[in-house]
Order: sequence, then structure tokens, then C-alpha cells
Amino acid sequence: MARQLRGFENFNLLGLEKLSGVKNLLGFSAQVDSTCLFYLLKEREIDFDIAIINYQTRAQSKDELKLAKKLAKKFDKKIFIKNAKLLDSNFECRARDIRFKFFSKIIKKYNYSNLILANQLNDRLEWFLIQITKGSGINSALGFSAISKYFYKDKFYNIIRPLSNTPRNDIEVFLKQNKIKHFKDKSNKDEKYLRNFFRKKYANSLIKHFKNGILKSFSYMQSEYDALYQSEILNVDSIFVFKKKSDLLNLNNISLCAKRLGYVVSKPQRDEIIKSQFSCIIASKIVIDSSDDFVFITESREKIKHSKAFRENLRVANIPPKIRPFVDIEILAKLKILTN
Repeated sequence: MARQLRGFENFNLLGLEKLSGVKNLLGFSAQVDSTCLFYLLKEREIDFDIAIINYQTRAQSKDELKLAKKLAKKFDKKIFIKNAKLLDSNFECRARDIRFKFFSKIIKKYNYSNLILANQLNDRLEWFLIQITKGSGINSALGFSAISKYFYKDKFYNIIRPLSNTPRNDIEVFLKQNKIKHFKDKSNKDEKYLRNFFRKKYANSLIKHFKNGILKSFSYMQSEYDALYQSEILNVDSIFVFKKKSDLLNLNNISLCAKRLGYVVSKPQRDEIIKSQFSCIIASKIVIDSSDDFVFITESREKIKHSKAFRENLRVANIPPKIRPFVDIEILAKLKILTN
């Protein structure tokens, strides 16, 4: 094994138990966080390949891509590349959609078990501060966790964020100590992006002075969230089902299901869902409907043509009307078992 990198032992990476002995895909950018994580995973002998997106918005994008290709070749890793061109309007949201669709397609096609992302503690705090200033609840404010599940078409996979409790400064020190080449996105200093404003004005300073307290708070909030909100969500061939509870718990579960389908439900949409009594279609993408006892969520797609007799079977089985066009005979049999 190659010489151990300086400072390697100082990192408490999370979720590594999920990465051992399976195929993993690292979302890579050649910038600070993902470059650090690349070397930390390599040092821990975790097997992974990399995927990178070139948004073609900065001059250094070509150099970042060159570095990614160089590392892939040097360490014998597969590399998946996507070129994307985005307009400035709503860039971050659209970039996220493109990113997760790209990663998900690779994971499904090549049967990866986990997606590894390099989000770190500063990212978590920035998100939290932004959300609480917008008036969000705990579900939105907590943002991401170290280990979560994501759903794409008919496949679940894990999203692992090993650096979730690691301050950005520790990452930068590690790269500097080991003279590891990486890039810094100059747009991260542009305060027209809300995240950059919170980073510069608040997050970096808070973590510098109160890191331990912030880590404890995130841990307590996650534990309380799990105890209060988590309930069993069942999946039947891309149709999610859970037992009806209070409006708040129903909304929380709908938000979780929508996230697994790659969509984030907004506050106005949450209000719309309540007003519709859990029977609506959000953004022409997420179909929500409910029976007396269960809430059903799925992704809008090509509808199945049913015979008159099968439509009657769906009605008798209490499958709500908006969900019926996506249910075939095999799915119906499974849903009957789960909802009886």
C-alpha cells in the first residue's frame, strides 16, 4: 500500500460500513470536498468509480475535467462524464436535477449500490440557516443526513455522505498538507447566491467557534426527528404507500417519497396537498391520492390501459382514482396484501 497521507487518521468518515464489498459511485467535481474524499476513500481501500458533470459555466471546467480523467487513469477507476449547459435562472435547482438524474442512470445501468457525495458540515449549517430564515420546519431545515435512501424508477440506492460531520477547514488543511491538486470554484464567493451569503456572513464563523455544539445539535435534532416522524413507507414497483396519520405526518411522508422520486415539495405545494385532502398532482410530476386508510404517491408516467372489469377490481380494492392508471395486475396483488 502507498504511503499514508498526512492527517488521514483525523477524519471520522460516516457510513463506511455501507461501502465495503459493493460497487460505489463517487460524485466528483475536482474541487475541494470531492477531491479530499477521493483520496480518503482510496486510503481506506474503498472500491469506487467517479462521475463528473461539466456545466461549462467557468473557464477552469476543462482543467477540472482533465484532473478527473487523470485521477481515474492513475487509480484505475471508471469515469462517467456529462456535459450540460444551463442558463443562469434557477441554476442551482436545475443543476441538482441534472446531477441526480445523471448519477441515477449510471447507478441503475451498472448496478451500483451506493452514491457517495462530498457534502460536509459547513454545507449542512448553510442549508439549515437558509431554511430557518425562510420559515421551514424540521424536515426541510435538517437537509441531508449521512446515510439516506434514494429511489430512481424501479431501483433504490443509498446516498452516503462520509464528510457530513467534517468542517470544511479540516478538508482544506488535509489537501494543503499533502499537496493534493484541486480546484476552487470562484463563484462560491459571489453573494448573489444565497448560500454564499450565509457562508461568508455566518456559517464559517459559527463552525470555527462552536463546532462541537453544532454537531451535538444536529445529532439531537436528527434523533428527535426520527422518533417523531419516521413511519413505515412501503414501496410497490414505484408506488409508495403509508398508513394515514395526522396531516403533519402525512405531509412529512409525502415529502420523503417525493425526494426519493427526485423532487422537492415546496411550501405552497404542501398547502395545496392539505387543501386537496391528499388528492392532487404536483408540478405534473408527483401523483398523490388517498383512500380512507392509506396515502399513495407515485411518479407521473405513461398510463396503463385497463379493461372495464379490471377498473372495477381497482375500485373494489380501494385503490384511489389518481393512482389506478399506474397499477397493473401484479401491482394490484401486492397492494392488496399491504393494505389489508
